[in-house]
Amino acid sequence: MSTLLQELHGELRRLYIAGSDLAADDFRLKKLEPKLGALGERAPVFKRIAEGTAALVDSAEPFERAARLQDVSTLLNSVLATQGRTAAEGTVQDIRTDLAIPSYGLPDLTTDHSSRELGEVRQALSSSGSGRYEVVLSAYERGLFDDLRMLPMAVHALGDSYSEIADLAVNKIVPGYGTAIAAYLLKDLDIQGGREHERRLQVVKQVGVNPDDRVSLNKLILAAEEGGAKIVPAAVACLGTDPECEQRLLDWSHDAKKTVRESAYFALSVLDSEAARDRLYEALTGKDAGIASEAIQFSISQTLAESLVKLYEEKLQDRAEKKVNSIKDLHPLLTALGKVRHPLLERLYMELSQDLSAYPVLQRLDKRESGWIIGAAADYFVRSNTIEALEPIERMAKASPTLLVHYAVPLARRVLSPAEVYERYSGSESGKTRMSGDLLFMVFRQALYNRVGVNDPRRPQAEIEADWDPRWLDWAIDHDRLSVVAGLARLGNDRLLPYLKQAIRNHASPTIENDRYTVLEAVRNVPFDGETRFELLMQLLESRDWNRPPTTAYGEFAIVGEVSRVPVPQIGEAVRRIEAIMAGIERTDYKRRLQDTAEKLRTRQAAAQAESGK
Repeated sequence: MSTLLQELHGELRRLYIAGSDLAADDFRLKKLEPKLGALGERAPVFKRIAEGTAALVDSAEPFERAARLQDVSTLLNSVLATQGRTAAEGTVQDIRTDLAIPSYGLPDLTTDHSSRELGEVRQALSSSGSGRYEVVLSAYERGLFDDLRMLPMAVHALGDSYSEIADLAVNKIVPGYGTAIAAYLLKDLDIQGGREHERRLQVVKQVGVNPDDRVSLNKLILAAEEGGAKIVPAAVACLGTDPECEQRLLDWSHDAKKTVRESAYFALSVLDSEAARDRLYEALTGKDAGIASEAIQFSISQTLAESLVKLYEEKLQDRAEKKVNSIKDLHPLLTALGKVRHPLLERLYMELSQDLSAYPVLQRLDKRESGWIIGAAADYFVRSNTIEALEPIERMAKASPTLLVHYAVPLARRVLSPAEVYERYSGSESGKTRMSGDLLFMVFRQALYNRVGVNDPRRPQAEIEADWDPRWLDWAIDHDRLSVVAGLARLGNDRLLPYLKQAIRNHASPTIENDRYTVLEAVRNVPFDGETRFELLMQLLESRDWNRPPTTAYGEFAIVGEVSRVPVPQIGEAVRRIEAIMAGIERTDYKRRLQDTAEKLRTRQAAAQAESGK
């Protein structure tokens, strides 16, 4: 019998490696079925192993096969690990039941992936060195961690020495398994452990603990009462799902350690009992207002939110300067209510947008501080993602015009067509809101360029043409905004090419708005015909005063690099014009660079001629 169970163990191990998908109608398992059936007549545990094996072979759905494979393996391993001798004499109990092996409830995990697919990420998580993060991130994005065999590796990643991998595991990979992962993480939690076990608790805080899982909750209580310095606050934060912990959490909210109090506030916001809400209200109006608001902002209940909105409105309407005279008095409420959706808060912000003067505190605060409150109202409306939300934002923008840039236009671009956005904000006769040229310039700089440095690459041409009405290009030309023209540039506008050529001629003294690299971005992205593109590039090169030190070398080098890649038929003309430029250059460094470019072009030309002669 021992040989039979060992043989079954080997077959199950083979399926773990190869993938449970191969279990369907597996002839090796079918050969074992009669022998397992006979063994099952001698003890209940062996009968369950036999039934599980038969179900594994007959399962039609991938997730069923994965679950069956896990069940049979768990039961078989328990028998092999706990029995000194695998014999059927006497009464043999169901070992899984006796040992209270938990059912983690992860039915969506499969074993469909081959070991080859999993090998690379396993290697990345069990080694050190560069390049591992990219491997793990790719595995996560491709869903490899949905494979049952990757579960231990995902948990192992919580302790990875490379913080970016550990952060990916704690924020995305492990929470992706859902609430059921909490019991798995807590089963062997070391309450005196270090960073890895603290991260386990951070995941448990995210996914929550089943209120009926007393084993896990008791483990958390033990960790909160007797754990190490980092474990205690992390465990306290996880206990909000346990009503029996109400008094403990109330006590912890008065703890001498700030980290413990902060964790208790979060747990109390999840618990949301009457006593919990009273304590949180007390904290938000006391010396702990800052840490309490930070702790509860993502878990605040509607009942507590209602009380806080009433308090917030009362403070905004306060006429006694001694009560509210600084943004510090309002900041905790702004933070706590920052993610809340509540009818009372919507009504308050709507009334505020209609008459800012009705709220005396706004008049006492400086412009920057009052802007935070108005911005919070605008953010509330933006999150509704509706056309109706534009009206109150645009009303408030009369007092704080940058709201149009940061809130109104981005929202309008989501809920209106490109043509409607143009009509609304361009200042045309049918437009509802006229924006100044400076404000629109801010809008376009944010929307047209990927902000990665001084010289920002433009967004893809197809994206720009789909998102912006073509009439904006004429607006940019009329207002002489070169970076906006280059960002919006597209074929079909007769004014574009003359404007770019004139901009190139005006480059004697480059400025932010009169920048050669900006023109290059238009040349790179717009699908001009070959002759037009070549001429623009050469004019960019020729218009430079090569005897003057650069304001930044990057733009010049980018232009030279682009010229070095001109098509072969244009190489001769490019070399001739480069040599003409060199004749007037005194700076040896620039002359050498242009000489190198000319040589590179000649080499390409010679190689092309040799290839065509074959």
